[in-house]
Amino acid sequence: MSFTANTYYNYRDCIQKHIIPRIGGLRLLALNQGHLMKMYKEPVKQYSAIPKRARTIMNTSMRYALSKRLIMTNPCEGLELSKGVKKSKYHTIIVDETKTYTLEQVKLLLEASKETRIHMQMVFALLIGLRKSEINGLKYSDIDYKNRKLRIQRQLGRDLHVDEESLKPKTKTKHEIKLKTASSYRELDIPDYVFEEILEERKKYEKNRSRRQHGRWVFHTSDFMI
Repeated sequence: MSFTANTYYNYRDCIQKHIIPRIGGLRLLALNQGHLMKMYKEPVKQYSAIPKRARTIMNTSMRYALSKRLIMTNPCEGLELSKGVKKSKYHTIIVDETKTYTLEQVKLLLEASKETRIHMQMVFALLIGLRKSEINGLKYSDIDYKNRKLRIQRQLGRDLHVDEESLKPKTKTKHEIKLKTASSYRELDIPDYVFEEILEERKKYEKNRSRRQHGRWVFHTSDFMI
């Protein structure tokens, strides 16, 4: 089974902060649908994603327990989430147009971020629709300057195979990791405005690639754009 570090930590936090505090003291054979319904219902108002995540964890856990004959019946069988949990089809994204930016708002955001460190992040997020982790993983070598194409090939995030106890806090999410699915690897057209911004950013990159620090020339070999 393959999953990202973010998925692992999301499910771990759900178990530690929501499942264990509510039903951790129960014996497995004593667990019933009433306990589960109460556990799914309590966090609805504060955390819309938690009930769905908890149900996935419990369904998988109870199926395993049933396969090992630790329980006689699966209490998760046929159990639906409470009415307060919004239902959506699997892998379906529902866009609320009342919460999306208008063209004028996008222009204002780009203009306001122009002289800041997050400008390129805003450009890639607003005009190409990349995720934050994908933006942080972009390299200049991902760009086909001739055909104006951008290859999405990696992301930066937490790595399950790294001992985080030995890392500095700010470096935990800076690991180069694979994208979540095969379809996440893609090639995108670069709009004219984005291409011009990339060229301007590349000029700054080349200018700052070598700097004199503490009396020595230090050469930066990182190809990352952000």
